[in-house]
Amino acid sequence: QSIALDGVDDFVDCGNASSLQITGNLTISAWVKTTMSGTGFVVSKDNVSNRNFALVVVDVSGTLRARFFIVKSNSLVNVTSTTINIGDGNWHNIVGVNDGSNLKIYIDGNLEATNAGAGGTIDNDTVNLDIGMRGDNDLFYSGVIDEVAIWNSDQSANASTIYNSGAPNDLASLSPVSWWRFEGSGTTATDSGSGGNDGTLTNGVTRSTDVPT
Repeated sequence: QSIALDGVDDFVDCGNASSLQITGNLTISAWVKTTMSGTGFVVSKDNVSNRNFALVVVDVSGTLRARFFIVKSNSLVNVTSTTINIGDGNWHNIVGVNDGSNLKIYIDGNLEATNAGAGGTIDNDTVNLDIGMRGDNDLFYSGVIDEVAIWNSDQSANASTIYNSGAPNDLASLSPVSWWRFEGSGTTATDSGSGGNDGTLTNGVTRSTDVPT
């Protein structure tokens, strides 16, 4: 299963456990399917007042791109994809990486863009990790999301393994801190990673059988 978000008020609240307060190397992976316009936060530890990092889809000159940003020393730095249209209604895997020196975005297993020298130590503020919105109840994502995973390490070498030719892979061997697969029922998004950071489906998030295959 995946989760479908309406772009109005749907999100998943994953809390702010210590294992999610990542300040060093960081990798975020998410599968998205959308035709939205504008900006939507896919994975966010950011509420404008308190900012850490986020994976976002954003309109760039009328085309939906993927953006990954971190905040270091109170300054936001980012990397944005340049050629892949995320808003084409097809499933895409987005992987954002802070390797300590650079910020990188991989789309469907391929390195799409690099911001050399932009990586580094991430600020750590008290803000929850949310899936589907920015943490100040704004910039909601509209579409479907599946297989969200977070690592406190550089997973650049495994980007193609994560993509797995378009069929989400079993990530257990890669030891993600958190890995929300959205299987099951009810309002709990079970964390299949090591952190035990179960999320809460909020404001009517629904489960969908539309999944990447």
